[in-house]
Amino acid sequence: MAFAALLPSCFGVQVGRTAGPVALAYNFAAKTADPVVTPEDLPHHKLVIGQVAVSSGAVVVRGFHEPGDFAHRNYCGAGATQVLLSAWMSNVPDIETVAKASKLNPNRGEYGADATNAINAFLAPIVMPSLGQARYKAEHITSLDEVKARIQGDITDPRATITFDHGVPVMVQTMTRTMPGWNHWNATHMITIFAFDFSHNDPALDTVTYAETPSPLAGYRGPDFQTISVSALWVAMQAYLREGAASDPMNVIS
Repeated sequence: MAFAALLPSCFGVQVGRTAGPVALAYNFAAKTADPVVTPEDLPHHKLVIGQVAVSSGAVVVRGFHEPGDFAHRNYCGAGATQVLLSAWMSNVPDIETVAKASKLNPNRGEYGADATNAINAFLAPIVMPSLGQARYKAEHITSLDEVKARIQGDITDPRATITFDHGVPVMVQTMTRTMPGWNHWNATHMITIFAFDFSHNDPALDTVTYAETPSPLAGYRGPDFQTISVSALWVAMQAYLREGAASDPMNVIS
């Protein structure tokens, strides 16, 4: 993904609230994330192939923090990648390993295609024996319905649930100006979405939950996890399509 020169960073120091896997909370009745809960507290959908997608779901991930230094201000994609990888593996690569695999340039960040190649390389030993192909691909998506379909289809992916016992987190590109915790600071940004509630069939009421890894130096002053309406997510994604996609059109990795 292409990041602006003042891109917020997302460095990967694992959030150490608890030992072992952490299930990030998702309250499907509210638009704010609760504190950490156990994996058993999250909904698990044991779907069969062909079953109609459920209207809510979540994937267990772990939180990461970037260090608050200037050198890592453009590590947003690498931090989001670590969050995504934590759904798949217990030993997530350190941030520098992820950044190197993603061809991250500290002065501008990384491209969506490179982030996708890195993700698939890290996951190859896990997914290739079962799927015979890479699981993730980068796309340029300009429709809210298509974005929702990716989020819903991946997080409740029946094949992944049956094969790997979990769904698939989704990464998207946004601009930060309208996102909570950014105080109107505007920069290109990558987040990993790990939970959703589309039960209302209304973008103003339906929600997504995602991880934030940047430091205050990068401009973010909020909690580790945010739950926002689908309409708010789409505002931030549309801003990226207007302001950031010229340099990197790949705005969804799913």
